[in-house]
Amino acid sequence: MKYNRNHKDRVFCMVFGYEKYKGNLLSLYNALNDTCYTNLDDLEITTMDNALYMSMKNDVSCIISNNLALFEQQSTWNPNMPLRGFMYFADLYNKYISTGSLGIYRDKLVKLPTPQYYVFYNGERDMPDKQLLKLSDAFIEPSREGCFEWTATILNINYGHNKKLLSNCKTLSDYGILIKTINDYKQKYNDINAAIENAIDYCIEHDVLKDFLLERKTEAMHTLLTEYDEKKTMEYLRQDAYDDGFVKGESTGFTKGENQLMVSLICKKLSKGKSVNQIADDLEEDVSKIKEIYDVAKDFAPEYDAKKILEKLG
Repeated sequence: MKYNRNHKDRVFCMVFGYEKYKGNLLSLYNALNDTCYTNLDDLEITTMDNALYMSMKNDVSCIISNNLALFEQQSTWNPNMPLRGFMYFADLYNKYISTGSLGIYRDKLVKLPTPQYYVFYNGERDMPDKQLLKLSDAFIEPSREGCFEWTATILNINYGHNKKLLSNCKTLSDYGILIKTINDYKQKYNDINAAIENAIDYCIEHDVLKDFLLERKTEAMHTLLTEYDEKKTMEYLRQDAYDDGFVKGESTGFTKGENQLMVSLICKKLSKGKSVNQIADDLEEDVSKIKEIYDVAKDFAPEYDAKKILEKLG
């Protein structure tokens, strides 16, 4: 994993990941784990100096009471969250082992803090309160008994979702209100600069992240503008990749690596008797894109040989 020291933190990371606002992170951990830690010294911020999402950092990690937690914020859906979390934790554990001078080649078991991986979703898709994504869903061959597993817990923090969690962590609730207010004002002003500035003023007036926004208003405005510019850029990139796929003869609109993952996922769902519409709905992809793979894969029933399907797809 490459490290990028030229990153820019998202507001989520500023609110929860800065040492000065350590109490916010402790509150978030307590709300997720039904704990009541109050001593800030019990919590150590362990966030890696890297960027998992373009040039902006969207992750915060910490260690407390033998637990190693990673919190990530996403406004766009990505089925590769478990893989990203797995790779991130590998670096966290490597740092933990190196810092503690723990020998993994000795005959003594190295004890590790228990991992927790949460992704807070506040995008536009209609998502359930909670969803579990498993790394094994990406395995080309079906998982065997005792096979390794890694899970990402996706929590929807949009308005009306996960009410208990948000009521137990005001800062996370406030963050969600800030983003919702910006999105609402985008419709009102049709200008992202005006939307962000007025949303921040509204939140300050209504005691939503008030202290943070008063202290870092200019920085927050610039960061939020960058976030929304990045989101727009990602949408363009996805559309360009989709269009280029057709131009280059990749009719599914996926890259080679994405094709490999999609074939595996579609085969699993085909084996359960799901239709192309059901699969597209499950994977939250356009039916036309799924159908390209579906039409080829169904001819290989009931074995669904992923390698041969990929070869036929070209």
